[in-house]
Amino acid sequence: MLDFLKENVEIVQIAASLTTTFVWLVYLHIFLSGYIQQRRSSILINRGGGQDMKARCLVSNMGAQPAYLLDVLASLDRGEEVDVASVVDREELRKEELEQPTNVTGQGPIPSGGYVDIGTFEDVARRAGHSADESDLKDRCLKLVAVCATNQANHVVAAVREFDLVPGGEGVRLAPRKLEARQIRSRRLRKKITSMLERLERNDGNAEIGAEFARL
Repeated sequence: MLDFLKENVEIVQIAASLTTTFVWLVYLHIFLSGYIQQRRSSILINRGGGQDMKARCLVSNMGAQPAYLLDVLASLDRGEEVDVASVVDREELRKEELEQPTNVTGQGPIPSGGYVDIGTFEDVARRAGHSADESDLKDRCLKLVAVCATNQANHVVAAVREFDLVPGGEGVRLAPRKLEARQIRSRRLRKKITSMLERLERNDGNAEIGAEFARL
């Protein structure tokens, strides 16, 4: 064995160098993967305080860095033409009745691990242009898209969650289609959401926006 090593010392040194390099590359990959995962944004859309329309709609920031909630978009449909509305502002509150006028909106910074309460799901449905009559809400799908800005992203980041409004007890029950909100990190989709926000500000082409919103 020693004779073999002496005769092939250069090959052994090259093999040892390659092995060391491979090990360091594996460590580098693990470190970068952990760093990227830690820096990645994570937005949750949850219900709190019940399962009916009186439950609170909570937007949480589970990323490692603060996020600024720009808007929450909503649609309520049965499969026909989709109307999209901004529901982040608490339009049902009167500014003169608030101690702080800024409480009239859910827009603002969300610290890591923090959340924003944008009102009850009943309020959200009303802001989206629908009556609070639960008979009108049954068998609809409520789709919410929370849009945030972060330091890590060149564009906005967003999350999508859908709730089926199904008959339950004496009213309507919120049945989420998936356990967690789906994160939108695709550059193409983030640009599309930015464009949708800009057009909603101008009240420009709601039908086209609805079609794009349905495909998110």
